[in-house]
Amino acid sequence: MATVVDLTLPGESFPLGRLLKEHPDIQIELERLVPLDNRILPFFWVTNGSAAHIESVLEAQRIVESVELLTTVEDRYLYQVTWTSEVDGVIDALLATQGVILEGQSVGRLWEIRLRFPSHEQLRKFNQCCVGAGITVDVKSVYNPHVPSIQDQLTTTQWETLVLAYEWGYFAVPRECTLTELAEYFEVSKQAVSQRLRRATNTVIKSIAFSSSPD
Repeated sequence: MATVVDLTLPGESFPLGRLLKEHPDIQIELERLVPLDNRILPFFWVTNGSAAHIESVLEAQRIVESVELLTTVEDRYLYQVTWTSEVDGVIDALLATQGVILEGQSVGRLWEIRLRFPSHEQLRKFNQCCVGAGITVDVKSVYNPHVPSIQDQLTTTQWETLVLAYEWGYFAVPRECTLTELAEYFEVSKQAVSQRLRRATNTVIKSIAFSSSPD
């Protein structure tokens, strides 16, 4: 039975962690990770950094085979990176357990990631692989076999941001709080808050739209 899990990982446990270590203001959103033989091709968005510097940091890593900028939207850059077969840690654990990253984002110097495994046993094996590699895995929620509610379809950070924005009147007309105020509360950039709200709102609307039957 398929198992979905929300968890938090240390920034350095994931190959993109060097960007977070050197530039904690950078926001990274994992778009998707595509398995290819014994490698994974990641697609991800980066906000709050210059394209030239982001690429130089990535290309300096021995595990990076190539970096390609796919598109730019305002101050956001979509990249595809090809890793070498030397990638270890979390990636090895995913490959060994057939784990799939459904979505993920950086939160400060941590990662909030949602994974899907073919079974609970594979999730247990993933955790064992991480422990064996010295990686601390903080499991937030586990769902079997499907994510059961709208709240559970959001990461913890997305849900907290959406709820606070509502409570503070961000969605009121006229607005009673700003992105700046929300960003100061969560101690992140305005762009980070904006992305959380955008992704959370998209997930909520999608869930409602696909669960509703036409009259």
